[in-house]
Amino acid sequence: MNTQNKLYALRRKMDEAGINAVIIPNADPHQSEYLAGHWQALKWLTGFSGSAGTAVVTQKEAGMWTDFRYWIQAADQLDCFELFRQGDTDVPSFDRWLANTLSADDRVAVDGKIVSAVQAGNLKNKFAQKGIVVDTTMDLISDLWQDRPPMPLTPAFELDVAYAGETRNEKFFRIRKKMKDHHADCHVMAALDDIAWAFNLRGQDIHTNPVNLAFAIIDMHKICLFIDPGKVSAALGTALEADGVILFDYNAFYEAIQGLNKKSRVLLDPERISDFIYQTIKMRSDIIETANPSILFKCIKNQIEISHIRDTAVKDGRAVVNFLHWLDTSDTPTTEICAAEQLLNFRKEQDAFIHPSFDSIMAFKEHSAICHYSADLDTDLPLSPDAMFLTDSGGNYLTGTTDITRTVHLGKPTSQEIRDYTLVLKAHIAVATARFPTTARGYQIDAMARQHLWQQGIDFGHGTGHGVGFFLCVHEGPARLSPLPLDIPLGPGMLLTNEPGLYREGQYGIRLENMLLVIKDKKTQFGNFLKFENMTFCHFERGLVDKTLLSPREINWVNDYHHKVYDRLAQFSQIFC
Repeated sequence: MNTQNKLYALRRKMDEAGINAVIIPNADPHQSEYLAGHWQALKWLTGFSGSAGTAVVTQKEAGMWTDFRYWIQAADQLDCFELFRQGDTDVPSFDRWLANTLSADDRVAVDGKIVSAVQAGNLKNKFAQKGIVVDTTMDLISDLWQDRPPMPLTPAFELDVAYAGETRNEKFFRIRKKMKDHHADCHVMAALDDIAWAFNLRGQDIHTNPVNLAFAIIDMHKICLFIDPGKVSAALGTALEADGVILFDYNAFYEAIQGLNKKSRVLLDPERISDFIYQTIKMRSDIIETANPSILFKCIKNQIEISHIRDTAVKDGRAVVNFLHWLDTSDTPTTEICAAEQLLNFRKEQDAFIHPSFDSIMAFKEHSAICHYSADLDTDLPLSPDAMFLTDSGGNYLTGTTDITRTVHLGKPTSQEIRDYTLVLKAHIAVATARFPTTARGYQIDAMARQHLWQQGIDFGHGTGHGVGFFLCVHEGPARLSPLPLDIPLGPGMLLTNEPGLYREGQYGIRLENMLLVIKDKKTQFGNFLKFENMTFCHFERGLVDKTLLSPREINWVNDYHHKVYDRLAQFSQIFC
């Protein structure tokens, strides 16, 4: 079916069910950012392939909302859906638009098995003010999706404690201590990265995300893991059982939560669990709403992980520097897709490399202004010596996860391109050199990056940085460097990116990204202070830097950084040979 036929079929189903509007989020039962094909209903219905979006369908209208990163991509991919540029001036949120479109007593459907408890609660509260009913018991998509991909069945494997730095029993002990602090008898987990971290398990159920589809229930006496038995080898099963883990089939989870003790006090994170799970447990048990203990634990890397991350920074730096050298010297005609394959080959040469941490963004000319551009056979541009080229990529290694962006010019840059690049570099340096108290939040550091752009009337529509997992998801919470006023203090051991950008639609985009580790700085009479340790080694493009726009301090930082890159990579990388 094409998009028009899918909308027709969906509207018939809505009419039969007495539904006036349906909300289709980009979500799965685990609140994942990236989804297995089985759960990509938004892509199936709309044709939009980005990782963030929400569609709304009424009997007469169809709209899709996505943020700045995907505005250009969505405009190109959508046909029967109106694009709403979420976050743009005077653009209503999807729920406000829907509330203004519908009437009292109208009914809105959203699948409670994939929407989070927090999202569902917010929708119910907002629509109740206008007398609109939200029904979370309906899945109107599955029956229409005839060629739906099956559930993934890739093998799970153990992350050795030599990499993890902590056994799963040590992690279970910490989780149970937090449960006791909250007077909880039981903890229900659905977020895949939380489960992967707690059980020291990895997999490949989601493209580029080393996780397994699973649920978990931890109480004070037993630990239950719900996972397809076909993913667990005999050896892994024996190891898990030796640590007290009881294995159940993935689909047995929903029956298990219905059988929880009625007197149980269940700790769960309403932002990382579906509304269906939340409501099922709420009918039987008392709920303690708080962040999953694991999300707070895993964002603070232990000393073993940090040691591996430092080694991984060198390995990944070799790959990217060799790629940029190849890009600069190769006489072989290439394209955006071929460039991505070449970088992957350089990463495959590195020890302990498993797979990319996300699909590489190889963006030439105007494509570089598309924040999360993804080349395909229809858009793949040949590279030529006359424009900007942005490469945003990362790797998942047994020894850590990486994320790096560099922007180069394949010919002679214009004065505006040089100025823009230098402004982004100044923003990058402002964060890299920041000193801040232990009370600082990410939005305060984010403003440090933007100051140099704001002074020129320039801004960018994404956060300055995000957390990064350890051989896990490349986007990890709870900390981030973003304008959002999140009350999450930065602390030693947090791994974050520093990636300010500048995008001129239809012309070019610039982004410069390193990873940074939060470390202790010093104690003064005003308190304890923190700073960042660089965790990425790859040169910047000197030909795009206007030194007259840099302060002496900034020039010294660039020179010192390049010396560090040389010291760590010279013996390994072709560019220094």
